[in-house]
Amino acid sequence: MDKETILMQLSPNVRVALDHRAKEIILNKRIIFDYELLYLEKGELDVNIENNIHRMLPGDIVLFRPGKEHGFVSVGGKEAWMPHIHFDTMYYRDFRDVKINFKTFDRCSQLEKDWIRPDSLGKNGLDMPDIIRISNHWDVLKSLKNIIYIFERRVPGSKLIQKSLVIKMLHDIMLGLEMCKCAYTSRHLGDLDRAVSYIMDHYYEKIRVEDLAKICCLSIHHFERLFKKRYQVSPSKYIVRHRIEKAKKMMLYSRMSLSEISERVGYCGIHSFSKAFWKTEGVSPSDYIKQIGQ
Repeated sequence: MDKETILMQLSPNVRVALDHRAKEIILNKRIIFDYELLYLEKGELDVNIENNIHRMLPGDIVLFRPGKEHGFVSVGGKEAWMPHIHFDTMYYRDFRDVKINFKTFDRCSQLEKDWIRPDSLGKNGLDMPDIIRISNHWDVLKSLKNIIYIFERRVPGSKLIQKSLVIKMLHDIMLGLEMCKCAYTSRHLGDLDRAVSYIMDHYYEKIRVEDLAKICCLSIHHFERLFKKRYQVSPSKYIVRHRIEKAKKMMLYSRMSLSEISERVGYCGIHSFSKAFWKTEGVSPSDYIKQIGQ
């Protein structure tokens, strides 16, 4: 399953949420059937994942995966604060049947082995590593604490809030990992967001890439490179895409002519508008109107 499909189908369900604190803790090797996300708030842990030892320090996050053998031990006799959750990323009918496991794979029954979920957060999915070290880890901790708070109180409607918080937490992790990969880009995220806000506020006007670069205090070359890395499309194509989306809404919810719509979204004539629309949507504006039944 590709990344976009996983993002579209995310429907997390929290199985256990606990703010665990203990001294001299030892978790013997085991597998789990779902995911466990653990944030080390205080203390130190040596985490063993398939015989690879990782020293965890405060602010580190570990993602234990379905079917992947792991264990850990606290270090130095200090109390370890370990808020964590067990969760499925998707909806499964057997959600209530699946238990928290403390056995190795070879000691599990066939039924238990059948409970092991696909690794949708791994290399063939959202590409999250086992040990996560990100600068925005406080955002993850905040969501995690809120999930635990809501889970413990079990108020009506809490499952919906838990889902939204897990999705936000996964988004924050993805954002943090992206910033780690593109440290230079991350320093200009605010500038790039301001450039996008300018496009959204002035899409009906003539927008030059050099003016957007000035907003970010960058050269045109660096601005275009960072913009494409951040939004997966060039600034010029982003402007066109936003204009066409605005035009489609006008076609759907207004009775304006195509000439009026093309002018409203920043084109000097119907010909240039139609050309841009065709390149973006694969159909002409008039055929698009027929398709939506207007």
